[in-house]
Amino acid sequence: MNAQPLLSFDDLLFIVPKLLENLSVTLGITFASLLLGLALGLLAAVLQFSRLLLLRLLAKAYTDVLRGAPLALLILLFFFGGKLILSTLGLPATLISDTTFAILSISVGISPYFAEMMRSAWNAVDIGQKEALRSLNIPWHIGVLRVIFPQGLIIAIPNFGNLLINLVKMTSLVNIIGIVDIFGRAQKISQNSYGAKQVAAFISVILIYWLLNIIIFYLTGRIEKKYQYLLE
Repeated sequence: MNAQPLLSFDDLLFIVPKLLENLSVTLGITFASLLLGLALGLLAAVLQFSRLLLLRLLAKAYTDVLRGAPLALLILLFFFGGKLILSTLGLPATLISDTTFAILSISVGISPYFAEMMRSAWNAVDIGQKEALRSLNIPWHIGVLRVIFPQGLIIAIPNFGNLLINLVKMTSLVNIIGIVDIFGRAQKISQNSYGAKQVAAFISVILIYWLLNIIIFYLTGRIEKKYQYLLE
């Protein structure tokens, strides 16, 4: 009796379409976490430049503590802690969906990295332009919005691309609270085949993430080249 191969092309052709059925879950969590994570990161970055020492210390503590917190722990903390808070308030546990808890935890987990990305990009803008804003008596918020911020965005794009790739991979941890994304679907396929298709399922996950990474690198590269003139 011939042993079944660990990996075959036919298995990949069967499994990849199955995983793509759950791609919307992965992309939905990624997009929502990206928007909320950027908002939290922007707030933390702005507070690090505050004139108030207390706000600067709070922003620094926020980024330092969360960068050291494992994402899996944050997901479990938000999930079980959120359920406990709802129960304490006498509210139904289903009031907030599991996906919402996942988005909140991932957003908080990625936000300090976005904050550091923005802070470093801000500092990389030519200091002469910042001094020119002061010498010309241009209101600070207008100068930041129209001069500093656009240049900082272009400087931050390569780092942003890397963080976005990490964010996509972070979503694979949501299966620990029962959300079936691409990785969660791969685990189910492996379990249903009693491990016979485990290698093929996990290789299929890697291939899909690899294709997503290629798309992200392509898009961020195009944006960087298109707006590179802002730094000249």
